[in-house]
Amino acid sequence: MNEAEKLEQLKCVDFLSFFAEETLMKLARSCEVLTLSSGQLLFNEGDESDAMYIILSGELLVYKKDEVIARRGAGHYIGEMGLIESKPRSASIRAEAETQLLEITEKKFYEEFSHNSGSLLALLKTLSERTRTDMDVLEGVHAKLKKEQEHSEHLTQVLDDTTNEIYIIDADSYKVLQANSVATRNLGYSKDHVYKKALYDFWEDQSRLEFDVLAEPLRAGRKLVQLFEALQMRKDGTVYPVQVKLKGIQVGKKNALLAVVRDLTAYRHLESKIKRMAFFDSLTGLPNRNMINDRLVLALAHADRKDEKFAVLFLDIDDFKSVNDTLGHSIGDELLKEVAKRLKGLLRGEDTVARIGGDEFVILLTGLKDASYSTRLAERIILALKPAFKIDKHEIYSSFSIGIALYPTDAKDAESLFKSADSAMYQAKKQGKNSYFIHDPKMLSVAQSRLNLKTLLARTLEDENFLLNYQPKVDLKTGENKRLEVFLRMNDPEGGMLFPAEFLPLAEESGLLVSIGDWVLQAVCKQMTAWRQEGIPLLPVSINLSEVQLLQEKLVDNIAGTINKLALEPDLFEFEISELSLLQTSGQTYKNLMELHGFGSKLALDNFGLVSSLNNLARVPISTLNIDSKLVQGFSSGTNATVANTIICIGKNLQMKTVAKGVETNEQKEFLQNSGCDWAQGYLFGKPCSPDELKSFLI
Repeated sequence: MNEAEKLEQLKCVDFLSFFAEETLMKLARSCEVLTLSSGQLLFNEGDESDAMYIILSGELLVYKKDEVIARRGAGHYIGEMGLIESKPRSASIRAEAETQLLEITEKKFYEEFSHNSGSLLALLKTLSERTRTDMDVLEGVHAKLKKEQEHSEHLTQVLDDTTNEIYIIDADSYKVLQANSVATRNLGYSKDHVYKKALYDFWEDQSRLEFDVLAEPLRAGRKLVQLFEALQMRKDGTVYPVQVKLKGIQVGKKNALLAVVRDLTAYRHLESKIKRMAFFDSLTGLPNRNMINDRLVLALAHADRKDEKFAVLFLDIDDFKSVNDTLGHSIGDELLKEVAKRLKGLLRGEDTVARIGGDEFVILLTGLKDASYSTRLAERIILALKPAFKIDKHEIYSSFSIGIALYPTDAKDAESLFKSADSAMYQAKKQGKNSYFIHDPKMLSVAQSRLNLKTLLARTLEDENFLLNYQPKVDLKTGENKRLEVFLRMNDPEGGMLFPAEFLPLAEESGLLVSIGDWVLQAVCKQMTAWRQEGIPLLPVSINLSEVQLLQEKLVDNIAGTINKLALEPDLFEFEISELSLLQTSGQTYKNLMELHGFGSKLALDNFGLVSSLNNLARVPISTLNIDSKLVQGFSSGTNATVANTIICIGKNLQMKTVAKGVETNEQKEFLQNSGCDWAQGYLFGKPCSPDELKSFLI
């Protein structure tokens, strides 16, 4: 039996019928066809559950202690899956005649649904429990009716013990002979009124003729049970969906029909909720990764049939982490909701936007006649997200980096399309953020390199295998070493020594930047303690603080704790911050800078080039201005020389030390000396070197 034939069999099973075809196809792939000969056991009472079965042909007997309690035919479900319930089998099953079944084992099920088993399991568990309960009701009621057929009071008690509506109806007229209290309570009628009606009189969508079609095979003995759904109407006019299980029985010596009617209202709500859980993002209400994957598979099939193109756009909010860090996750969540609204407003009806996790979104554009539509949409998205988002008295400016992959130009399958769009998105981020980039096949190797580097980065941090180099800052008047700047390095076994610009952006994306910063401070403190124990005079050390670190509430507590633990003086540490950090000073950043100053450490503004607001420069107790190396190396340009002189004058007027970075020639040194610059740093005075190599500078 091939997968298409298995799929058709699964569609006929009542409790699987509402699942999407893609889900049933996965189940079909999980199925194996099993054949039992007449009298062969399927399993014994007490055996552990490890599979479920669906009968294709033949008949199975269900029995306990050698007494047959039920028969099951084609389309019926047998047993509970071990992955749903670990209970032993509650009855024994053997074949009455040669029987063919679909078998779905726990292992095969998990292979197909390992990425999204939670919601499906919850639904299957509910269904299997209810199916078993209802069949127990049928069998239990029938058995007791046989024993108590002459005692109506016992019959009524049996019926009232169930949670479903139970009706015993005349096999010819279909008039209700008996009904339990659940039935009359649900319908809103008295028992006398119910007993005057045929059961189908309470159904909005069933007639006598239709009921005849369902009941006739039971009366003739060709079927044991009929299962169908109906819409039942209460006395007050409200309609509710029900599932009806109809079975032929005998009451006394007369033929009758037993109907177990289950209210499906709660089940429909559960079904809807689980479907939403499985396929929609709970925060934004957008489709999630599961749904976009399903739609992408359908888009592939449709595009092949129609010879059409489609596009996948991978979108990432630039610097979203800083929103969470500065304003809190609740504000971040509201921002995601507002972004989702703006994105939905830009799409055609046939397009899909999904949130696949964090601040990442995917857009699927189908039926494209013009491939340039994807780039035009990317431009519209960038423009639409430029205006500020007003959330809880905050004005938040956001932007997107967008990667675009086209089918069939860039990839031929779903996974490759995602990879292509993802790698293009990172290229967009690299070229300046708030932009888009169309996939280039070369980008796949770039994406793989990024993944490898992220793995190496995490492993290096875990093993504490980063390296620190130190470079002196020299007094231009006396030639004395005044400070040491710390430089972080990482060793790549394949690519050699890596510089911070090559791996710190990935560290920020991976959420490792704060942990790396903590490691750097601890390693510097240990090195300074070792030098002190060797009798080597200590110089103050300059350490860079990232924007992410400056947003941490416990930053100063952690720094102070590390320094104090090794009995080092706070003024041995100078913390360098970027111009951008100063320009975008938030409340938390400003608080941290003031507390570091109060702790006794120095603050330096790194790579100063007059981009910063001078007002902010005056607010924060900066003690050192580092002149950008690009200005120093461009002294041949009259403008650069003028800017450098201006910075030196600002430093003197604000009583700050000025440090020129990247000094490589004597001409640059002489210019700085003549301009009144205090200190210099660069290859002319010494390259960044290891602690052992640095000893000759310190002694």
